[in-house]
Amino acid sequence: MGTWGSGPFDSDTAEDFLDALEEQSAHQRLAIVERTFRSAVEGHGSSSSSVLPEEVMTAAAAVVAAHVPAGHSLTWNEEYPGITEWLAKPIAPALASSAVQALEVALPSDGWFWRSWVDAEERSEAQNAIDRLRFVLRPVEVN
Repeated sequence: MGTWGSGPFDSDTAEDFLDALEEQSAHQRLAIVERTFRSAVEGHGSSSSSVLPEEVMTAAAAVVAAHVPAGHSLTWNEEYPGITEWLAKPIAPALASSAVQALEVALPSDGWFWRSWVDAEERSEAQNAIDRLRFVLRPVEVN
């Protein structure tokens, strides 16, 4: 089915990523999320197979955002009760910073992710979801 919505978990790739995370311990989840961010940043947003798709990047950032105090109000947490317990707290500012940096690299304003939306309203909804992620994660990175 591919992508069915504009939220960070609204694609088959994101669902697969979350399913894989759910089966891991908190320590293993953290390692996977950190590796996801590192792959995006080191790949400089390239589409090579070593860099995970934008949907996974968004899902990884959303998992981190769910663990910061401001992230508890994110609406997609309702779809995954318990996601706020997937990582150890407190979230390190460096992890939140890595999430923001990975989003910036993986989702450039002129990139494929934005051109792939057929409907302008859905593109706007996706932009709002990613902006919300950045907003929630940035206060953590400056502390």
